[in-house]
Amino acid sequence: MSSSFNTILIMGGTSGIGEGIAKRYHKQGKKVIITGRRENLLAEITSANPGMESYTMDNSILADIPGHVDTLFTKYPDLDAVLINSGAMSASSIKDLSTSSDEQVIKELTVNMTAPFILARHMIPRFLSRGTEATFMITSSGLAFVPSPLAPVYNATKSGVHAYLVTLRQQLKGTKVNIIEIVPPLVSTDLTVAFQDQLKGAKALTLQQFLDEIFGTLDSNEAKDLKEVAAGTAVDRSNAWRSSIGELLKNSGMGG
Repeated sequence: MSSSFNTILIMGGTSGIGEGIAKRYHKQGKKVIITGRRENLLAEITSANPGMESYTMDNSILADIPGHVDTLFTKYPDLDAVLINSGAMSASSIKDLSTSSDEQVIKELTVNMTAPFILARHMIPRFLSRGTEATFMITSSGLAFVPSPLAPVYNATKSGVHAYLVTLRQQLKGTKVNIIEIVPPLVSTDLTVAFQDQLKGAKALTLQQFLDEIFGTLDSNEAKDLKEVAAGTAVDRSNAWRSSIGELLKNSGMGG
C-alpha cells in the first residue's frame, strides 16, 4: 500500500499513533503533512523531521473544514493520501451523571465521527475528479467491534466510523479511491494513559509494536486490497466481523 501514494496528509499528527505513522512514512521518503491544533507541537515535530510540513487546524470547528480543505488541496496539489487520526475518549457511567457532561458527549461525537465524515465529504470528491489512485483512511478502534463498558460514547463513535467506511467502499466500488480503516487495540499513548487504572490489567501494545504490526500489513499489500488494518487484539475482533457480517454483505452483492 505504501507504494500506492507519494504525498500523505495526516490529520491529528502531533502525538501518539498519528505522530508515529507520520514519522514512519517520512522515513520511507513520503511527502508528509501533519495537522493539529497546537502550533508549538507542529513546529517541534517538523523541526525534528526536516522536509515534513504542518498545517494548523482544529477539526472540531466544523464550519471551518471546507475552507481548510480548499487550502490544503490548493497548497498540496499532489496530495494522494489522507489519514484522519484525531480522537477524543472519556470514561463515563450512565449510572452516575457526574462522570460525564453534555459537553464531553458532544466533543467525542464531533471529533471522532462528525468531523471525519465532513472531511470525507469534502475530500473524496476531489480525489474522484482526478481519476487517479488515492487512499482515504480513518483510525477507528478495536472497541468499534467489541465495546468496553468503560467508554460508551467512544465505542459508539468508532462503530460509526467502521460502518461509514464500509458504506464508502460500497459506494466507491469500481473507482480508484481506496478506503482503509486503521484498527488499533489498546496502545500506550497519551489518549489511553489516563485510563490505565480502570483497565483492570489489560495489556497495551507499545506504540512501536503497534506501528511494526500495521506497517507489516500496509507495506506488503496493495491499497486496493486492504479494508481493516488491525493490530494486537483488534485483529481477532475485526476478522470476526469480516468473516460474519462482512461475509453476509459480500454474499448480498453489496460488499464493503
